[in-house]
Amino acid sequence: MSVAPAPPARPGLVRRALRWTVPALLIAVALGVWQRERLWLGYCAERLERAPDDQRPMWADKLAAAGEPAVPTLLALLRHDDPGVCTAAKGGLEHLVNDWPADDPRRLAFARTFVEAEPRFSTPGRSAALDLLPTVVATGDAEVAQRAKGMIATAARSESAELRVQAVATALMPGVDALETIVPLIGDPEAGVRRAAILALGPVRDGQSAVLSDDDLLHCLHDSDGEVRRLCEMCLRGRGRSARDIQLGRRYTAPNPAERQKLLIDLSDEDNLDVTVWLERLTADPDPAVRAGAARVAVERKADLYARLDQMSRTDPDGTVRRIAEFYKKKMQATR
Repeated sequence: MSVAPAPPARPGLVRRALRWTVPALLIAVALGVWQRERLWLGYCAERLERAPDDQRPMWADKLAAAGEPAVPTLLALLRHDDPGVCTAAKGGLEHLVNDWPADDPRRLAFARTFVEAEPRFSTPGRSAALDLLPTVVATGDAEVAQRAKGMIATAARSESAELRVQAVATALMPGVDALETIVPLIGDPEAGVRRAAILALGPVRDGQSAVLSDDDLLHCLHDSDGEVRRLCEMCLRGRGRSARDIQLGRRYTAPNPAERQKLLIDLSDEDNLDVTVWLERLTADPDPAVRAGAARVAVERKADLYARLDQMSRTDPDGTVRRIAEFYKKKMQATR
């Protein structure tokens, strides 16, 4: 049985098909051209993630070569848990931003985008981001600088000891000016972090006021780590404190009340020191025996502490100390 030939296509159907197909093809081509850059950036980012460490900088440079449109892609890579990916992304961002002139408005736009994206960075991403902070704060924008300090404070609270040490180093970087954010690290559980914090906060630099007080440093003389104690003493000497000052300060800040009572004996025999300030501090000691002893030595050394003894006689939380202060207040009043 023969098969009948198919009827020829009608010209009207062909024209209608072409009417819709050609515009669709043109739109697809236009979209491809428009999305080409985006597709290229996505391709480079994927290759960077999958590449060995020694090839990742190459893909980061390819991203940087795309200019400002690559910034979101590179920042997104800082969310990665792989330190190698984050390091490569940081290098790409450095390459990208450093190609812009210092007064280029793109630098400020980048800095603002950077601090907005930071809360979503991974731990290795935050580590890489800290290295970029000097470039970020160089824009001079006050809000960016404040957000940068917040980044350092966040890093100082990280579970990673390495990141906490890096927070100390970043706070010291020129232009960052964030030493106050790392003060809590002098009490860090890790000795290495405490050492870094003492080295950063202990010296008083030219033109700067001390962020860490002498009293805070004196407490560090009792640190469980010998190197922290050595660094602390070195910083105190750098601040002009004598060996005798440090010896008295060590006893004044001793955790053991018996050691602080020994300071009263030292002050009783001290001939070349104004003991009034030391004794006034000891009248506020947490231990009642030390406060009572300070009242006695104040009378023996004729220290000008009548007003303080009067206050102690009325307000000290320990009844025995109040009575002792009243006794020595009267004795001091009789000899004035």
